[in-house]
Amino acid sequence: MSDILRLAKKVRKQRKSLSGSHSEEQYRLLANDLQQLAVAAMENEELTCALSAVGESLTIYKRLCQTQSNAYLPIIAASLNNQARILSKQGRREEALAATQEAVDKYHALAEKNPGAFLPDIAMSLNNLGNMLSELGRREEAFAATEEAVYIRRELAEKNPDAFLPDLAGSLNNLGNRLSEFGRREEALAATKEAVDNYRKLAEKNPDAFLPYLATGLNNLGNRLSEVGRREEALAATEEAVDNYRKLAKKNPDAFLPDIAMSLNNLGKMLSEVGRREEALAATEEAVYIRRELAKKNPDAFLPDIAMSLNNLGNSLSELGRREEALAATKEAVDIRRELAEKNPGAFLPYLATSLNNLGKMLSEVGRREEALAATKKAVDIRCKLAEKNPGAFLPDLATSLNNVGAMLSELGRHEEALAATKEAVDNYRRLAEKNPGAFLPDLAGSLGSLGSVLRGMERHKEAAESSTEGLQLLLPLLRKLPEAFSALGAGLLQEYLSSVEAAGLEPDEELARSVRKVLAAHTSSKTLDFLNSLFRMTEEAAQLEEPSEHKVYKLLTSIREDDDAPAEFRTLVERLLQVLAGERDRAKLTAGLPTELGEEINELLSHFTPPS
Repeated sequence: MSDILRLAKKVRKQRKSLSGSHSEEQYRLLANDLQQLAVAAMENEELTCALSAVGESLTIYKRLCQTQSNAYLPIIAASLNNQARILSKQGRREEALAATQEAVDKYHALAEKNPGAFLPDIAMSLNNLGNMLSELGRREEAFAATEEAVYIRRELAEKNPDAFLPDLAGSLNNLGNRLSEFGRREEALAATKEAVDNYRKLAEKNPDAFLPYLATGLNNLGNRLSEVGRREEALAATEEAVDNYRKLAKKNPDAFLPDIAMSLNNLGKMLSEVGRREEALAATEEAVYIRRELAKKNPDAFLPDIAMSLNNLGNSLSELGRREEALAATKEAVDIRRELAEKNPGAFLPYLATSLNNLGKMLSEVGRREEALAATKKAVDIRCKLAEKNPGAFLPDLATSLNNVGAMLSELGRHEEALAATKEAVDNYRRLAEKNPGAFLPDLAGSLGSLGSVLRGMERHKEAAESSTEGLQLLLPLLRKLPEAFSALGAGLLQEYLSSVEAAGLEPDEELARSVRKVLAAHTSSKTLDFLNSLFRMTEEAAQLEEPSEHKVYKLLTSIREDDDAPAEFRTLVERLLQVLAGERDRAKLTAGLPTELGEEINELLSHFTPPS
């Protein structure tokens, strides 16, 4: 804040000096000071001040450009990029896009005369343009801009890797995000992996400079792996990101504590996906704690992040059955976002709708169904208005909320209203899937299953069967391609399909049902084998330690042994593995009563240790 006051004072002094003179140099100095003031204000989240300063500097530079031809064009282009960042933070996305497009155009004009000097700037502006277009839901244009940025930076990096490999990695990260928005999950993963590989090479040579970027890339990699259902790998990538940020925060807590909180937020989600719910809760609680501490010093910067973590905290508590606490956390998120949206609706109304959606879910879980419906309807109202202005960005969220409203109305016995809401959700997803099948066919399939459930509740069994059949048929090719990502949805749709056709008195399509069951069975078997292999590998690692109980596998094995819902065979196996960790090496004792295959695995495990004397 002291920098802002100092620079503001300097700007006022420069303005006064212009009263008796209009020399170009004095105007240039004033514009330069305004630029510095804008940057300092941005860093302190003083966005109104930042926008005013950058706007005034742009006016001066454009005036100077009229007399000095293109001398100030590079500064104008850079200032437009800064202006766009500020406008985007304020939720003024259309204006941000216009400023970024103008920056791209100016850099293109400069590069025509001097490509060697300005191609890097074109790529940087195209990167920004892709992000702005994505925020507005203009995904095809966003992808095209980001792809062009990658192409330019790849060409530059081939000639000069030391200078441009970091920029290429940044654009590949963004390309992964753009591909993910299209539902091209495997291509998105490949782009993000390439970004991480590049950052890893850079961080090995210069950790101080590139470890933060590697951590960011690993966070994104975790998300991409999660999207294709490779949850254990997603967890490993996110854990590495957290570890890197902790190392960085030891040296510079002010710079990296926000990043620790962000990656802990992601870690909580990944731990939840692999069923480690207590650990997920601990990670999310730590994220909330850090962000509360940060918000005490700078509420404008960190209150939005607290709300995000509270949303996740509500989900974690709900998964553990602590529903009243989940409700309290989600209510607090709603209150924060409501306050933020009152001050800046353009930036925060979409997030308020998300929290209201979650609030509806939490209220429903504690049996307060009328209040749940009211909260979710508010989310629908907000998203409906947002989607009218920008369907590309907000129609998917509207469809999600309509699906939820339909389910809640059905639970309250208001079947006709439930049917109308769910049909509208299906119609929206159908429109979205026509343009972008990779991203939205799974949602359409799930929504058709929900429609089938509503129709079945109305005893319109034939229509219910038709709807769930269509949903299952749409999902089957995706399920075959990515069983890890879609097995849960596939199992739910199969159950709805079988219930619907039975209630309608129809014969199920045996080929369809058999095909889905075959994929689900293969996936379940594969995951079981992967899980067992992981248990044996981690047990071997832990048994080499002086204190095996300090290894994460010890807690995992203990939790499975104490889980009454775990299969008896599994609990017997983990008991034997715990005995290995306790020092037992008697092969006969450890393999007694186990199936032959598991006994052989135990013997293989024991072969890595020297028998006790």
